[in-house]
Amino acid sequence: MRNEKSISVLFLVALLSSLLAGCASQTPAPTLTSDDQAAVLEFAEAKTDNLLAGMNAKDYAMFSRDFDQDMLKAMSQAQFDTLKKDRDAKLGLYLSRKVNSVVKQGDFYSVLYDAEFEKDDAVTVRVVFRVAEPHEISGLWFNK
Repeated sequence: MRNEKSISVLFLVALLSSLLAGCASQTPAPTLTSDDQAAVLEFAEAKTDNLLAGMNAKDYAMFSRDFDQDMLKAMSQAQFDTLKKDRDAKLGLYLSRKVNSVVKQGDFYSVLYDAEFEKDDAVTVRVVFRVAEPHEISGLWFNK
């Protein structure tokens, strides 16, 4: 539990430092229109596939290949190994997902997925992408 909190804090620090400049108000970000959502999912789905497949395969290179520099700093190979061990113990392997929502907040898109894992079929996975090309991953959370 302590390792999970440490990893979550690292992700939060990396994301918050990036989001502070783009979050001038406290109002929740609106969900994107279906056309805008489709454009985001065009790149987000493949990158999320790589990330989750890499986690299942315990392949750090695949898991992290679409990370921005802040995420690479926040999630080392050792931290990935800890996250993987914790996720496997609590959730098991990733099985499937469906898109719940896509929002834009400043310079970031946040994609929320309703995901199914071996040991839990009601997990929310949030993957945050930079708006700027090449739309690198800037945040990742697993919530139960």
